[in-house]
Amino acid sequence: MDIESLFPLFSPGTGVGILVVYGLFALVMTYWYSRGYDDTKTSFLVARRELNTFQGSLSVAAAWLWAPGLFISAQQAYVNGLVGLFWFCLGNFLTLGAFAYFAKKIRTESPKGFTFSGYLRKRFSPRLQWLFVVEMMILATCAFAINLLAGSKTVNILTGIDYTLATFLMAGVAILYSFRTGLKATVVTEVIKIIVVWAGVIILVPWTISEAGGWSTVVAGLGGRTGLGASILGTPFAWGIFTGFGAAAFLGHMGGPWGDNSFYQRAFSIKKDSIIPSYVIASFVFIVVPIMMGLLGFVAAGAGLEIPKSMVGVTNAITIGTFLPPVATIVFVFMVFAGLVAILDSQFASVANMTGHDLFNQFKKGTNNKDIITYARLGMITLAIAGLLIANLPGMQLVWLFLFFAVLRAAVWLPSMISLLKPEWVTEPGMFWGIILAAVPGEALFVWGKMFGGGSYVVFAGTLIAILGAPILTLMISHPSVSFVESAKN
Repeated sequence: MDIESLFPLFSPGTGVGILVVYGLFALVMTYWYSRGYDDTKTSFLVARRELNTFQGSLSVAAAWLWAPGLFISAQQAYVNGLVGLFWFCLGNFLTLGAFAYFAKKIRTESPKGFTFSGYLRKRFSPRLQWLFVVEMMILATCAFAINLLAGSKTVNILTGIDYTLATFLMAGVAILYSFRTGLKATVVTEVIKIIVVWAGVIILVPWTISEAGGWSTVVAGLGGRTGLGASILGTPFAWGIFTGFGAAAFLGHMGGPWGDNSFYQRAFSIKKDSIIPSYVIASFVFIVVPIMMGLLGFVAAGAGLEIPKSMVGVTNAITIGTFLPPVATIVFVFMVFAGLVAILDSQFASVANMTGHDLFNQFKKGTNNKDIITYARLGMITLAIAGLLIANLPGMQLVWLFLFFAVLRAAVWLPSMISLLKPEWVTEPGMFWGIILAAVPGEALFVWGKMFGGGSYVVFAGTLIAILGAPILTLMISHPSVSFVESAKN
């Protein structure tokens, strides 16, 4: 079967219609449920700190559900089988629950805070604050571009809508409502996102499995397209996946929330007693989606679909388009658009939070709510411009954007955790230089291994240097004469 000849599945006009319908629906819902949240800094940046467990859990789950959760899970299942999907999902599932305790601790220590970087300024120094602001701004920009790129490519493949036009439509819809009421509008669309995505996978995945021949097709595809990936451990193939992908994915996901301002922003926005339940429940709400998407990858492998290398990133879309009628693909496009636009506005809210608090306090100062919200909105506009420019660079690929921020994000994980668990162990120079001295060589090795032929062991080494080197150097620089092994024993 010539896969490429199947697409686009319907006309660009139909595709634009789907996007317009979602945009109008989101605009009406956010207008109704977020009225009045543009009057103060606390309203605009942290939704008056009044999110309950239901809103908080769905918001956290939605903020964690990026394009990889929708697409890479299916790609890993198709290309690498069960072992690829396992390593993609494990850290993804555990990290939010693990972060819950620290989210509440940060909120307890800074009950009226807005950003983790602002908390670090008060506790340590302005330069450590700016190290985290720069890292989190990089992440927000790359996250915005990643989801814009993935969503627009999917829409282009399925509907034939011009890719560049799709990027502007997605960014335009997201900023249309985020700009007005900030985080509260984002939370409304995140609740919509989870409901729409859950409904989509519950309907489309079983339907696809049924049309493709039933669960026997899924079982036949557990090894991926090579047939070698059915075992998680104990085979050369499984070990290769672990060193080349699994270790970086697991550790990168575990450190993910620590380098993403979105998750601190929600810690400052959810009611204090709802913080831990929200993050724990979010783990279970989220993990359903990549597992279900992974099943579509197994179907594609089990059915023997020959998906071109250039299209494996949308394996789930191709599988649905191959076995189901066009109406199912319309549902899938709507689901993807809801999922990825909600990530765009999540990053809008995150950058607004940092520009409205960290940057405003640095360059303008004061308590004028109108000026603060203006700064926050300027941050949104800047993010939209940067994200659109990056996503429309010729030849831009998802993996390049991921590589740019993944190691730096993970490098801040353990030093931040230690600073909260054992504050007496960490000094400002230790944390500042420990992160930088580990992230730079770790990033270099990781990129070399992934992009320039260094191989899986170089990728593995880069990951370990960044993630484990950062806390070791932080502790050594903080207290060069202290043995922390002995200290831990005592």
